[in-house]
Amino acid sequence: MRLRVSHDVERYTTWMDDAARRHVPFALARALTWTAKDAQGVVQDDLPKRYTLRNNWVKNGIRIVPAKKDEPQAVVGSLEPFMKRQEEGGTKTAREHSRVAVPVNARRNKRNMIPKGQRPAALKGKPKVFMMKTASGAGIMRRIGKKRYPLQLLYWLKRGVQVKPAFGFQANTSTTVRDRFGPNFVDSLSRAMGHWG
Repeated sequence: MRLRVSHDVERYTTWMDDAARRHVPFALARALTWTAKDAQGVVQDDLPKRYTLRNNWVKNGIRIVPAKKDEPQAVVGSLEPFMKRQEEGGTKTAREHSRVAVPVNARRNKRNMIPKGQRPAALKGKPKVFMMKTASGAGIMRRIGKKRYPLQLLYWLKRGVQVKPAFGFQANTSTTVRDRFGPNFVDSLSRAMGHWG
């Protein structure tokens, strides 16, 4: 998933003389890159407000592609394919001949993550663990103790799970572009012309 950050700079350049216009391609590329970095930071800072993050994997996956003089566009996006569904919403469907396992009472570690050894594939064939089908669906169960009952539901198995849009990527990025591109462009052009620094 990517959002291309580009901008019409005509309204920023109509007042310039020819000397200033020669600096525009470089200044534009740098301003777009700065703006993409601003948007990257906003998206990363917003993630903990929307999700419970167990590690920095998703945050570190928010990347940018800098703009170039001959290609005046910057790209902001996520390396994680599943974040597209988090942005747009939709149904997460199971692979062929399988179902989506929704954790219910699966064992978690201290970081509240489910270890590989407690995931559905690893539990298959373990003692006291079995799959039970009911009229409303299927689940992976575990017997508590030596008797047949009580049972504990570890995972509920579904053919599909509805995912609501929660990422806010496009809204955050668009707002940042609107707020930051103008100041970034003026700053970049001023530096390119030697007014600052």
